[in-house]
Amino acid sequence: MEQSEPAGRSDVPVALVVLFDIDGTLLTTAGAAREAFTRALSEAAGRSIQPDGYSFSGRTDPQIARDILSSHGVGGAALEQAIPKTIRLYLRYFAANPGLEKARLLPGVRDLLGALASRPGVRTALLTGNVEPGARLKLGQFGITGYFDFSLSCFGSDDSDRYRLPAIALERARRALGRTFGGRQLVLVGDSEHDVLCGRSVGARSVAVCTGWTPVTVLRALRPHALLPDFSDTTRALEAILAQRGA
Repeated sequence: MEQSEPAGRSDVPVALVVLFDIDGTLLTTAGAAREAFTRALSEAAGRSIQPDGYSFSGRTDPQIARDILSSHGVGGAALEQAIPKTIRLYLRYFAANPGLEKARLLPGVRDLLGALASRPGVRTALLTGNVEPGARLKLGQFGITGYFDFSLSCFGSDDSDRYRLPAIALERARRALGRTFGGRQLVLVGDSEHDVLCGRSVGARSVAVCTGWTPVTVLRALRPHALLPDFSDTTRALEAILAQRGA
């Protein structure tokens, strides 16, 4: 279902990179990803593993695997071997999961991505805990992969510590767009407290959206630059993302 869409490229110099989280921000897999990950964990560990009570939100895929496997007694060399095996199996099971039919884009996402793509000087990319192949699988399900510049994106496969991803994304932007490109030219958009804190770590604008699993009270207490119920109001979402940037 993956198709080519405009990624906001033009002859105008890029003045702003908007980095989106995926799960709970752009889409929901309605449990299909967690189901595939749980199956992969059990097979990699060689015994039944049920990550009951563990929140995947805001964590990278490798960190999720490490946390759950280690909490079930997998350690040492066995743990280091089981983590990449879990990721490989997860990608296989997720791609073949019939439950993906229940996955859906969240309100207003497609219209917002189209509106951002039409803005000269604005580039959309990703900052997500998904490993890159998993991100492509999820976005491709809805034909929106082409909206994102993967050369400016950052994934859980770049570093298992989500809080290191913003600095990696900023460095990639500087290499591609010029050494003077700074944190104030980044916007991080996500549904969890981790997205807000990641943005803050590099001086980026943070836009939180209440479509995931983080209570609105938690998001509000972190004082993101903007807080949206969802993206159904395209004009409001654009204003939140582009505010005070002259984009």
